[in-house]
Amino acid sequence: PSRFSHALGKLHHRGPDNQGMQIVGDELLLGHTRLSIIDLSDNNNQPLHVLDRYWLVYNGEIFNYLELREELIGLGANFQTSGDTEVLVYAYIYWGEECVSRFNGMWSFAIYDTQEKRLFCSRDRFGVKPFNYAVYDGQFYFASEIKAIIAYEPGLIEPDYNVIANFCRTSVGAQHAQTWFKQIFRLQPGHNLTICEGKIVTKRYW
Repeated sequence: PSRFSHALGKLHHRGPDNQGMQIVGDELLLGHTRLSIIDLSDNNNQPLHVLDRYWLVYNGEIFNYLELREELIGLGANFQTSGDTEVLVYAYIYWGEECVSRFNGMWSFAIYDTQEKRLFCSRDRFGVKPFNYAVYDGQFYFASEIKAIIAYEPGLIEPDYNVIANFCRTSVGAQHAQTWFKQIFRLQPGHNLTICEGKIVTKRYW
């Protein structure tokens, strides 16, 4: 869809090497802009599809992915790539939400399970990688930068003047869940967010 492509284009500076978009059934639309660092092959372009079941969009780097990869191979994982992106998906497949406790790195990602219709999102312990989200008119939106969200849904352009004023007084703001827009929030560092059967649950893992 052109509106989604326009919104995704707002993130081109974050990932100039590839831009991908995927419609998943009638329930999800994923997009990703890639900055190639570890495995430069096209096989690591995102959204990444694994085992005809899982879809991933991911921003970051898992520093200990080689060790995790060997452990996962021992459990039966069959990797098609050599980078950390596929390792992240298989870590979730084998260890579920607990996979994040095994990661040494910085990340912001979302994995969608097409069988359970479950979206699992996570942000690294110190919030190095951004994750912004909103719920508007029954839809869930998320992106690395707010500009992509409001480009897709202009109805979310509603300033939160209390938050802006607090930032002007204290110069503190990026650590808060609230953003400068009333209905757009940050997933806090060290937190996971899960959506299943219409319910949104956030959980602190660290």
